[in-house]
Amino acid sequence: MTELKVQPAARRDALSFCIGGVALFAVTMFLYLADFDFPQAAWALLYIASAAIFLLGVAKMVEPPVSLVITPQNIRYEHRRGTWQLEWDNLLRFDIPRTHRGLELEELPYIGFRVHDMEPVLDSISPRLAVYLVSEQRHLLAAALRREQPELNDYTPYYDIPTSYKAPSGKLYRGVQALFAVRCEQLRQLLGYDLYVPASALDRPLDEFCQWMQQVKQHRQTVKSESDKR
Repeated sequence: MTELKVQPAARRDALSFCIGGVALFAVTMFLYLADFDFPQAAWALLYIASAAIFLLGVAKMVEPPVSLVITPQNIRYEHRRGTWQLEWDNLLRFDIPRTHRGLELEELPYIGFRVHDMEPVLDSISPRLAVYLVSEQRHLLAAALRREQPELNDYTPYYDIPTSYKAPSGKLYRGVQALFAVRCEQLRQLLGYDLYVPASALDRPLDEFCQWMQQVKQHRQTVKSESDKR
């Protein structure tokens, strides 16, 4: 298996949005200079819309061109705020996380990774990314608590900031690493996975991506088995 790269869907049409924003602004300016009789609110709406479309395009363009790098050794998540890395041998399973909604199971817009040992991930994650993921996943934690622990009246302990985190090996983590480790532990208890990659970071629908990842995993295992026999 060679190195595989996943390009995020969030970057799609970035240039089109930028061009569209500039074009709308140019048309608005032309109409204004031509003394078209529009209400003041309409002019403001056109300016706001052109700026919003352009800024959306810029936001898409600043996203990394690659979100996941998959090699025979590991899976690396790339984000503009940093990276985390997960060894294949440290990966237990992956799938779309689901929560209970009444008697049904509802899929969440993520792919989840269940990890055997979080220490290598904690050692690899950049502090800026750890802080960002804790903040980004607050709504994921809130949804999981509402649906998986509806009997709880006080969710405060889930949002407390820990002073430290003690790994099973006895290693002590502090600061943002401890905060990220506790959040991963909470989500594992509620949803069954430690690490989460949003659907917007993938290049295909979640179910197709999981099938593709399974094929990659099987191919890797086949190549590894053949290499061990030599």
